[in-house]
Amino acid sequence: MSPSRFIRPMLLTACVLALAIGLTVAAAVLRGGRPGSGSATALPASTMPATAVPSLQALQALQAQLRAHPRDAQGWAGLGLAYVEQARISADPTYYPKADRALARAERLAPTAALTLVGQATLAAARHDFAGALRRADQAIAVDPFSAQAFAVRADALTELGRYGPARTAAAEADDLRPGSSTFARLSYAAELRGNLTRASSLMKDAQDAATSPSSFAFAAFHLGELSRAAGQPRAAAAHYTAALAAAPGYAPALAGRARLAVARGDLAAAERDYTQVVQRLPLTEYVVELGELYAATGRPQLAEQQWSVARASAVLATANGVVTDLDTALFEADHGSPVKAVAAAHAEWDRRRSIHVADALGWALHAAGKDRAALRHARFATSLGTQDARLLFHRGVIEAALGHDADGRRHLRAALRLDDGVSPFREQQAQRLLASLGGPR
Repeated sequence: MSPSRFIRPMLLTACVLALAIGLTVAAAVLRGGRPGSGSATALPASTMPATAVPSLQALQALQAQLRAHPRDAQGWAGLGLAYVEQARISADPTYYPKADRALARAERLAPTAALTLVGQATLAAARHDFAGALRRADQAIAVDPFSAQAFAVRADALTELGRYGPARTAAAEADDLRPGSSTFARLSYAAELRGNLTRASSLMKDAQDAATSPSSFAFAAFHLGELSRAAGQPRAAAAHYTAALAAAPGYAPALAGRARLAVARGDLAAAERDYTQVVQRLPLTEYVVELGELYAATGRPQLAEQQWSVARASAVLATANGVVTDLDTALFEADHGSPVKAVAAAHAEWDRRRSIHVADALGWALHAAGKDRAALRHARFATSLGTQDARLLFHRGVIEAALGHDADGRRHLRAALRLDDGVSPFREQQAQRLLASLGGPR
């Protein structure tokens, strides 16, 4: 499965947020209506033409428009959403304070405008404040009960809070209001979380078929590749990654998918080349750590340490710009740093939300700290939906083995190895060694 299920389980949510809620900058610049009215509705980015993708030039156009019409509440909300999108596509969290200021200006001009509330919900979700995102999304729905964007953010926030039933309902409501690529992708993720890869793939194919921009097509094609890889279909996965890169050359997630396939077939030089491109284009923590783990698994600890330093620096920068990084920190420190820091970060995140991915991080942190009995309770919760996620299963198997539950440990480690087709040679080596010590074949 994808790194979004391993190191940053919210990555898919963040990407889908951008597909569903990112403001069409062209619509903000060219829309009709009286400046300041806040009455027009933004289109989801999944319906944007390629020329409407929020580029730096488009941001400058919005800024110029707002200099001419400084009381345009909708324009300020659009600028805030465009800043959030720039943060996503550049992995630069310094855009978030800019988004905050633009949305605050929009709120002063039109305190109850649905678009402003959706923008604030989107920003909160991007910063991993999912309770805040849910609150703002619900306020937007109260103002405009037909806002598909608000229901979409509500679905994402509920998913990350671990409220999976209501999240599925909210995703279906968004789909009823405005079916399209982004709503199909959300419904696909809901099926994926429950381990139904066939249904998830069917819905993601619908998302691909409904895509009307290169970015939304690439997003869907990449996730089809990840689902195919999890289903043991590397050739199909490769075809999907190729399609994603054809639609959006240099698309970092697809390059990472291609690198994982190279790892799976033993071509570590090709994997390293692709991962290097990925971290240069989009230095998200999960990609930096994957490259570091490739270095660690191939006997280059100094290069791995360089990646760990980048990961830590990225967390510091993100935190300084309002992003909650405790989930990433817990997993990273449990694997490559301080168990004490891992436990503290995981507990802090568990206090905020009770998702399966946070349960996994807390269980793994407790294991790293030598508290396996407490860890197992959380590892069981993390796998309770039947999610086909190698990291969740690997963590549970390791914890069970540490407690002497050899049969359960072997079963979950084998399942993790079947799913982890190239993502982490570092973890695969650990699993193979542990299985050998348990006296069981792969």
